[in-house]
Amino acid sequence: MTPIDRRQFLQNSAALAASLSAFEVAATRARAEEPAAQPAKDSKKVGPNDQIRVAVIGVKGRGMEHVASYLKLKDARITTICDVDKRVIGPATRAINLVYGSEPKYVQDLRKVMDDPEIDAVSIATPNHWHSLAAIWACQAGKDVYVEKPVSHNIFEGRKAVEAARKYNKIVQTGTQCRSQKGIQDAMAFLHSGKLGQIYMAKGLCYKPRGSIGHKPDGPVPEGLDYDLWTGPAELKPFNPNKLHYNWHWVWNTGNGDLGNQGIHQMDLARWGLGKMEFPKTVMSAGGRFGYKDDGETPNTLTTDFEFDDALLQFEVRGLPTNDELGVKIGDIFYGTEGVLAITSYTDWQAYLGPKLEKGPGGKGGGDHFANFLQAVRSRDAKSLNADIEEGHLSSAYCHLGNIAYKLGRKLHINPSTESFVDDAQADALLTRKYRQGFEVPTVV
Repeated sequence: MTPIDRRQFLQNSAALAASLSAFEVAATRARAEEPAAQPAKDSKKVGPNDQIRVAVIGVKGRGMEHVASYLKLKDARITTICDVDKRVIGPATRAINLVYGSEPKYVQDLRKVMDDPEIDAVSIATPNHWHSLAAIWACQAGKDVYVEKPVSHNIFEGRKAVEAARKYNKIVQTGTQCRSQKGIQDAMAFLHSGKLGQIYMAKGLCYKPRGSIGHKPDGPVPEGLDYDLWTGPAELKPFNPNKLHYNWHWVWNTGNGDLGNQGIHQMDLARWGLGKMEFPKTVMSAGGRFGYKDDGETPNTLTTDFEFDDALLQFEVRGLPTNDELGVKIGDIFYGTEGVLAITSYTDWQAYLGPKLEKGPGGKGGGDHFANFLQAVRSRDAKSLNADIEEGHLSSAYCHLGNIAYKLGRKLHINPSTESFVDDAQADALLTRKYRQGFEVPTVV
């Protein structure tokens, strides 16, 4: 098959669009012959006319959106796909072949991606428990990184990902794509202009229906899946098909519940709107997994409060039928002394002014988060990223703080300067986890 025109493909190929919408989010992972590689030499420096050679790690669900996004960008070429589950690579392979006229290289082992000098950047769409370690290994191997949200499974490893990006001078973009949407950028500019007065409270809403996943017994690992690699840094447990593709979100060993899944987008906007670049003073959470009993562990209903000296951040997860607030079900509401602003989607916003909340300015507009990443890779300017790894770490950490408070069932006091708790060894123990040999997140990156 000869390569077809990229624009023609993207405009006319209903087949790819159908295939992309069919997939949920999934797994991918990596074998390590050694826990942390010695820093490798940088890949070939990208010249002004060179395509950026990308490996997509994890190609089911969200990973397929990575594939589709890079296929639209002329300055990128997907050379490699990586997934621990051989059974899921077909759609990505076919989509890439349809655009380029040739299939990408496939590897099951993440470390082979890191060792390949012909790869300039990696795009990580794995389960949460792999995000930080994969990003750290990529930085050590001299590659730039796009890593999905949350950037970490716990607070410790998120900070280590930031340290790795800085130490190895790598471009690391977080997958909180709302930051690249013009509508959201305009909403934040309006918030920060002072036209709503002092913003004293932000509320993030994740009102997304989540049904029961039911029950399934443990069973044999299916052929084609390297379950040891899939588990990676997490605790190795008996294989259960109900805790694999996408459902891993609802199990603490691999996921962070909807607070750290859909909710991190809204948490990121709430923190952005409040202008917070540090941890809060306190956090408390309450909730549960209500309405059904299944193999899931994380709450489908959760309220979380964060306190600052000058503001409050509230967050709600509702996975069961519920009402909206100001037209928002998945979005944010900001409360100021002179009015309210609602972010109603990934692109739209509306302000309401005065004591009667009369309709004021609003807007919408999209953007391309992957294009922003590639532009920064080419310019070598991390400050041009819309969602630098530091931003990703902080927003991810807020979600982790909420989950820690939920697990302990009490209000927690935080030392923002150390990103730890105040005289609370039990809470501090949940800042990290015990890593499996060969998959340790290093204390010194």
